[in-house]
Amino acid sequence: MEFEWDEAKRLINLEKHGIDFCELTEFWEGDLINPAAVREAGDELRLLALGVSRGDDRIIAVVYTVRSGAIRLISARRASRYEREVFRSRFGHGE
Repeated sequence: MEFEWDEAKRLINLEKHGIDFCELTEFWEGDLINPAAVREAGDELRLLALGVSRGDDRIIAVVYTVRSGAIRLISARRASRYEREVFRSRFGHGE
């Protein structure tokens, strides 16, 4: 699987949410609720995936799109309370 992102957005996301896009490649290998359409941005569909951070078992929400076969990461944050409940009800784990 190929990943890409805007470097400036990666740094903003790291500062704001404490999640580095560089650490998300393993996110896609675990249990996921994926995808849920978030919105369209121009001609691009934004998708939301819920999964577990490998380092600390946090449930995180990742917004992304697919461009030329690559997953382009847009943002990543701790999942909301509702999103965490949905994830735990399906998989039974995650913080």
